Amino acid sequence: MKFKLKTSDPMPPVTIQTNDDVEFFLEEVVSGMEFRNPLCITFERRSISTVPVDRQPSPRLSWEESHAFSSHVPPSFPILSSNNFTEVNEFVTEVDCLDEPPLAVDLALGDNTPAPISSRTSNNGHVPRINLLASSSNLLATEVSGDTDVSMVKEVFESKEALQEKLKALAVKKRFQFKTPKSDKDLLVVVCMDDNCKWRLRASRLKGCNMFEIRKYYNVHTCSLDSQEKDNRQASSKLVGKNFRHKFDGASSTYKPADIMQDFQKEFGYEISYHKAWRAREFAMEMVRGSPADSYHLLPSYMAMVEKKNPGSRTFIEKDSANNFKYCFMAIGSSLRGFTSCIRPVIAVDGTFMRGKYKGTLFIATSLDGNNQLYPVAFGVGDSENDASWEWFFMKLRESIGDVPNLVFISDRHGSIKKAIDKVFPTVGYGICTHHLKRNVNAHFKEVDVGALFELAAKAYRPIKFTQYMNVIRSVSLNVHQYLTDAGYEKWARSHFEGRRYGIMTTNIAESMNSVLKEARTLPIHKLMDCIIDKLQEWFAKGRDLAMDACTLMTTWVEKQLKGKLDKSHTYPVIQINFHEFIVKDGDLDGHVDVLQKTCSCNEFQIDQFPCEHVVAVCKHMRNYSVYDLCAHYYSVNAWVTAYAESIYPVGPQEEWDVSEEVRAYVLSPPMKKREVGRPRTTRIPSQGEDIVHRKCSRCGLRGHNRLTCTAATPLSEQEHGPTANQT
Repeated sequence: MKFKLKTSDPMPPVTIQTNDDVEFFLEEVVSGMEFRNPLCITFERRSISTVPVDRQPSPRLSWEESHAFSSHVPPSFPILSSNNFTEVNEFVTEVDCLDEPPLAVDLALGDNTPAPISSRTSNNGHVPRINLLASSSNLLATEVSGDTDVSMVKEVFESKEALQEKLKALAVKKRFQFKTPKSDKDLLVVVCMDDNCKWRLRASRLKGCNMFEIRKYYNVHTCSLDSQEKDNRQASSKLVGKNFRHKFDGASSTYKPADIMQDFQKEFGYEISYHKAWRAREFAMEMVRGSPADSYHLLPSYMAMVEKKNPGSRTFIEKDSANNFKYCFMAIGSSLRGFTSCIRPVIAVDGTFMRGKYKGTLFIATSLDGNNQLYPVAFGVGDSENDASWEWFFMKLRESIGDVPNLVFISDRHGSIKKAIDKVFPTVGYGICTHHLKRNVNAHFKEVDVGALFELAAKAYRPIKFTQYMNVIRSVSLNVHQYLTDAGYEKWARSHFEGRRYGIMTTNIAESMNSVLKEARTLPIHKLMDCIIDKLQEWFAKGRDLAMDACTLMTTWVEKQLKGKLDKSHTYPVIQINFHEFIVKDGDLDGHVDVLQKTCSCNEFQIDQFPCEHVVAVCKHMRNYSVYDLCAHYYSVNAWVTAYAESIYPVGPQEEWDVSEEVRAYVLSPPMKKREVGRPRTTRIPSQGEDIVHRKCSRCGLRGHNRLTCTAATPLSEQEHGPTANQT
């Protein structure tokens, strides 16, 4: 088969493959579009080997019958005569019959008579394709880095949008731009931005569905290289975001717009604006993590799955009259049972701000296991740290843990926390964080430095020691002494506390949990809860392995503490009073130990439920007493194993959630308060009296940034040999 084109300028051949292509050509002519290429088709005799066929050959198509096609030619179509065939550029193409069945050919056909149409038709009813698209290949991925060439004609896409995304990816990879002369629900036509370029594609919607099929595609560019620009209009924020969405699989949000700009330029050679990079980052995060607004709609189903996957878990959701979110609470059953059975009954509570689209506060209640590691108890989300939100959180916490004997809460000096505890837990002990109180002292009384004296007074076990340190503070500053007195000794001094703090003097354990969830607080709310469960699952598995590998009676941390006390007390003389009472000489105030009552005059034994130096000395002196028998059961390996014995299970993908219709029908909208317009704050506001630590860069030696964000030029000598010895 030959295509002969007569035109003033040398041009590549027009692709004609199927009847649809012929109709398209005719429609273009009828529409009045400038089409400089008249169409001429001739046939030449070709040597084709024949194969025997069982059926009779199809009737021949006579030359007169072939003229019936002229009835479909519009009047405006340029009919060619024999004079048009002089001095033409010929482009001969071979018929691609690799996938076609053998042809049944009637050898009686004349030299210039085409083979019967019925014999040239393939199994699927299409005339065999002409191989004019040799450089094309499948476009299987929307990411720019994937395979982005569009396949041959008849390639089908699930929607017009899917095809457009493929074309955008192709344009970015092949470094060209296109425009869309026509686009509606049934048709899509795209051409190169350069009017002199013949690259074009036409696709239409299949009947009865939204799928689009490529009808015509010419993939050779004849545009000038001068038409290329620094940016590409097809490099949309969505396309860029899809290409870098793998950077946001976890909770980390450290991949910044500037990083996207730099990586996109390195990988594809295009410069994109900061605003486009920022929108790409937002799109990628929403694509991976979901919409913050939709996350609130999913929260009831998610909480129902938490209770289903982890029996005994407690979840609550509170909304206002307009169905807007107010509060939520989550406590995992494994953690609750572990806390009530084998964890020291001291809970540190704290609140920290959410960093997502909607404003809010994350409430945390956590404790320490027998190995002195974090053991989270419950989590909640509210609008802010106010009286109503803290009271609601403590009410749900009490419903979850019940009445725990000798329970103690520790927090900062936030007034709403104290009010809520007094109302919900009126009989429990309450202490304030000594670290926060120390910072308040430093902020109010900058002219004096009593921080070290305050810590000694707060941690003293003996009341007489506490009095000595407070007298020194009073001699330094009467105002500081009065301030600490007004704060209440029973709230911050270990020697005066009504209850047992088990050595937990600060809310550092809650602050540590805040730090662990720093990046997770940027996630949508149900993703935040999912991140918390993932972290608990990881910690429980690790704690279980450590406990099972322990080969001692007490936890690793307790063994280390006992070893230290033994080293200090091995020179202490022990004087026996009776079978269970002893005097231990320590060179200071000595210790009166009653092993039967588990007391010591230093108060450390009964406060911490842990042998002090005097008790360790007695156990060493009297072989019939074991130091392990005098430790509270919270510190034993058995309790350690029990605390982590149960597993925590993830909720799983949303597609596998199995919840009731009642839960699905639960209407929950996002809260009314959104984050303020502008760049969001990523660091918390320092507390009163808190010292701000400015990091020092290990690369340039300056303060206020670190090595990763350093912009200083690095000398060549340092690049080759590293920093010099005298560099600061």
